[in-house]
Amino acid sequence: MFVSIRHIAVMTENWNREAKFYQTIFGMKKITNGMTDQDGNYDPNRGHLSDGVIGLALLQRQPGFRSGLDHFGFAVESVDLVRERVKHSYPDVNIHASQSHVPFAGLRGHDPDGNQWDLSQMGMANVREGYVEFGWEQPRWINHICLRSGRPAHIAEFYQKVFDLKPVEGMSGDNSYYLSDGKVNLAIRPWSMTTHRGFYSGLDHFGFKVDNLEQTNKDLEALAKSNPESAPRKVDIGRDGAKHKENLEGCKLCKQSLSDPDGVLLDLTD
Repeated sequence: MFVSIRHIAVMTENWNREAKFYQTIFGMKKITNGMTDQDGNYDPNRGHLSDGVIGLALLQRQPGFRSGLDHFGFAVESVDLVRERVKHSYPDVNIHASQSHVPFAGLRGHDPDGNQWDLSQMGMANVREGYVEFGWEQPRWINHICLRSGRPAHIAEFYQKVFDLKPVEGMSGDNSYYLSDGKVNLAIRPWSMTTHRGFYSGLDHFGFKVDNLEQTNKDLEALAKSNPESAPRKVDIGRDGAKHKENLEGCKLCKQSLSDPDGVLLDLTD
C-alpha cells in the first residue's frame, strides 16, 4: 500500500477538555509525550492521541490561528515520488520541511485549494514515538475525513494522482467524491456560499465508526453528566444550525452528527 492516512490536527485552547472527550468516548490513547501549553511552555503530560492508526494532535491554538480542524497527514512509501508527481502535475503546489519538533511528519504541503497536509515516510527523523508503526485495533476508530470544495472533481483528482487514493465503489455522486487508502476514507464534498452560509471551504469534519451507536450515545450522556465541560455540543443550534446539520448529515458515511467540546464537527456510523 503506497499511502495511509495517519494524522489529524485540531487547534484548541483546552487540551484537557478535548483529550477527556476523545479518550472517554472513543478509547483513544496518548502516543507521544510533551506539547506546548497555553503559556508557550513545554508540558510533558500532553501528547498526540491515537485510535491505533490515526494520530490526533490537539495543538495549542496560538494568536492568529483559527480554532478547529487545521490539517491532516499521510504516511507514504516514497516522499520523493510524491514530490515528483506534484512537480509534474501541480507546479503551483508547494512542499516544505516541517519543524523538527513535529513528531509525525518531515514535510508539509497543500492541495490546489490550500488545504494543508503533513507527509511522512518510515525512517524520517520526525517519525517517532507512537507514529513509528501501526499500533492496535479498537472498536471505535476514525474511518473518514471530509473536505468541502468549490471544485470537488479537481481536488479528488489531485488526491488520486498524487497519493494513489482509490474511489470507493458505489459512493461517489451528486458532485461528491469518496476516496480511500484501503481503511480510512477521504470524502470531498461540494461547497458554495449559498449552500454553506457562514462556512468556509476546506476541512469540514471527521468521523468515527463505532461498535454500537446506542451504547456510544449512552457514553456521551454519561460524560456530559460527569464532566460537563467535556460534553459534546449539538450542531443544530442558532439561525443556520438546521442547515449546518443537514449539510453534515449529507455525508454518506454519516448516521449521526455531533461536535466535540470545542465545536469541531464529527459524525458517527456503526
